Amino acid sequence: MNFVQMAGAISDANTLVNQLKTFFLVGVLGLMYVISIAYVWGQTKSVLKAGVAAIGGAVVLAIVVNMTSVRDKIGEDIKNPGGTAAPASIRVVDHIDPLNGGRR
Repeated sequence: MNFVQMAGAISDANTLVNQLKTFFLVGVLGLMYVISIAYVWGQTKSVLKAGVAAIGGAVVLAIVVNMTSVRDKIGEDIKNPGGTAAPASIRVVDHIDPLNGGRR
């Protein structure tokens, strides 16, 4: 087996892995999302509870689909805890004596 054939085999394996990841993300997670909403609806017959299940499931799906960017963002926050936020300011208030009309 020469290097060109090995490169083709590695490329084919990478393509297969990417297709499997897409299948699981879209197919399996999407099916679990729909089944969980149907299960909540079947158990409670409540539109509100089914809606909450749909919103919660959508949040979980969004996190799973965007896991790479979430991971990178968390990694950057750990490396640079200060980030680009402005430093906090402190305000010092002098003590006011309420019995003496604000005078000491």
